Amino acid sequence: MLINRDFEISSCDDYELKIRRDSLLKFRITHDDTRQIKALLFITPGLGGDADSNYKDNLAGFVASNYDVGVVSVNYHCIGNRPQVGAGIAFDEFDCKILKQRCDEVGIWLDERIFSALNDPVNAKNLLFYLDEELSIKKRQNALNDDFLLRISMSVYPTNGEYQNFGVMQGLDLLNALLFIRKNVNFSQNGGGCGEIPAVLLGSSHGAYVSYMAAKMAPWLVSGVIDNSAYAVLPWQSIGFGKEIDYIKYPCAALKGNFNHIMGYFFDKTHWTLNPKSPHYFSESAEKIRDIYEPEHLKEMAKYNKPIFVSYHCNNDFIAPFEHKVALFNELKNLGYDATLYAITDENQVDGKFIKKLEHGMDMSLKTLIKRELNKMLDKISQNTQNKRQISYKSAGKIYKFYEQNDKILLDLI
Repeated sequence: MLINRDFEISSCDDYELKIRRDSLLKFRITHDDTRQIKALLFITPGLGGDADSNYKDNLAGFVASNYDVGVVSVNYHCIGNRPQVGAGIAFDEFDCKILKQRCDEVGIWLDERIFSALNDPVNAKNLLFYLDEELSIKKRQNALNDDFLLRISMSVYPTNGEYQNFGVMQGLDLLNALLFIRKNVNFSQNGGGCGEIPAVLLGSSHGAYVSYMAAKMAPWLVSGVIDNSAYAVLPWQSIGFGKEIDYIKYPCAALKGNFNHIMGYFFDKTHWTLNPKSPHYFSESAEKIRDIYEPEHLKEMAKYNKPIFVSYHCNNDFIAPFEHKVALFNELKNLGYDATLYAITDENQVDGKFIKKLEHGMDMSLKTLIKRELNKMLDKISQNTQNKRQISYKSAGKIYKFYEQNDKILLDLI
């Protein structure tokens, strides 16, 4: 019989920005109580449709029913940062400055008191409908060209009052869920936890990237990673501060949505900034620690037990450039890792079932990916034999030290 168990635990604060985290980490474990559980499979959703709860539950049920694994679904920090999973659209202070300037240019005057309420998604939506109608009137009056679009910056406000830290807190969430399960969850009728059970991490796009980050921060805890279209080098435009450079050139997304005369340029809510005078400055050290393909970091990681890596990646990927993934896997192989990269380069590989598109994510069937790769990885992986439970990375002007203590992974910045 399939068993689903839900947990809420405290995980990590934002060690880099010294922000206390108020939200709890939620995760679900699914397993078949008639099977002997040999490993944990973390299925980590990205920022798109695979973060939908029904999709996750159905996939977890399929895997748990057919493989000797416990399936773990982690709602990592800031997972709810897209509208399809509950995020709201609103204006932060930076957005309001752009909005006022663009409206002034077309002769739409907004009361200053309005701007203080635009961090509320309901108020923001009402204002957008008002502006769309005002622009329509101006076009009918020939005050604006028919093809004019009001181009404005907007922010995506995640659920649970969270924000986009990008990578570090999210990877720590996977690891802290794993350590909690090992100590507290037993898949048999015996008490206690399940001990040093191996863990395999699987994901698409950002979910796969988070899996790599977890392996980087605690290689002694991760036995393998199965990846669809992870970025190997940080896509900094996705963090949220691209509008500080050029809001039209560096958004996460740009679309008209339900409006006829407005083009929105969207950015994740973040506390990071490109202002070097700010304590929240996104420095070179913050960038390097988030790069999976960072050769010196890979050399340090290779001193530990080596996770197995399997990746599928399209050479036509404009979000996660293919050449970065090739460089990453060449370096992994040079360092002695069991690392296999499947390049999807030809229309003949688009079968409509497993691979459906030659673009980022390939609209891949994760169920088919699991059928192809999970048993092969389970046959290869072994338990950790590394006693050292900490790792340090020199990252520009800082040292990031990740270490296991009291059944959690902690981070010290030196």
